[in-house]
Order: sequence, then C-alpha cells, then structure tokens
Amino acid sequence: MRKGFTLLELMIVVVVIAILAAIGLPQFFRVAERGRAAEGVNALGALRSAQIRHVAETGSTTDNADDLDVDMSANDLKYFDTIGLTTGINTRTTPGATIASVQRDAGVDNPYAAYTLSITGDGNITCTGDADGCRAAGY
Repeated sequence: MRKGFTLLELMIVVVVIAILAAIGLPQFFRVAERGRAAEGVNALGALRSAQIRHVAETGSTTDNADDLDVDMSANDLKYFDTIGLTTGINTRTTPGATIASVQRDAGVDNPYAAYTLSITGDGNITCTGDADGCRAAGY
C-alpha cells in the first residue's frame, strides 16, 4: 500500500487556497492603502498647523511652502506626489475652506486611481478623485 496524497486531495487544497487568496488579497490592499494614506493625513496636519500660524502672523494663508514654518516638500513624502497650498484664506473667518491638499497619483505602489486628500481650516479631511481609493484610504 502506498502512502501519499491523491491528485483529488491536492486539487482541493489548491482550490481552497485560491478561494482564501481571492477573499484576503483585496482586504490586504485596502489595509495597506489606509496605512499609506496615514502619511498624507500626517502631512496635512502639519501643513494645517503651519497655515494657522501663518494666518495668525499675516492674516491669510499662503501657497508658498517657504513662507511656512514647516520643512516639507513633495519629495519628503513617499506615497504622495503633490502638495497643494491655498492662498488668501483667513481660517478664522472661513474655517471650512480648504487650506492644504496632498495628491496620490496612480502608479506601481497604488492599485487604485489617483485621489486627493484635502484639509480645511477647522481640521476636516475630505477625499476627492477615485472612489475606490478614497474608500480604501478611509474617507
């Protein structure tokens, strides 16, 4: 009598592994994207604080990162490609206006299409662009 697995048993194991992978991989990509989006949220928090300090000193926001007391550029971010700053907004009189944004472009490390995270003067973060990317990022 021989010992070992039959072809049918091996095929069943392969099918079960394929089903588990089909269920688990999309969830893994969503969790990974949420972690990458955290980098953008942290950058937005720093930019918001810097913009609020700038408003306290000058009366309005700036679109020039050199005017802000923060050492950050798009090159410092690993997963986000573009930083946008909005000028001319007084965060005290219009707290709901967008004052900074970061954009995540589609690419090799992004299984979703491009999306943009934006922050308002009162700290609300919104996501625009690819609906699946925004959902995966948690917004």
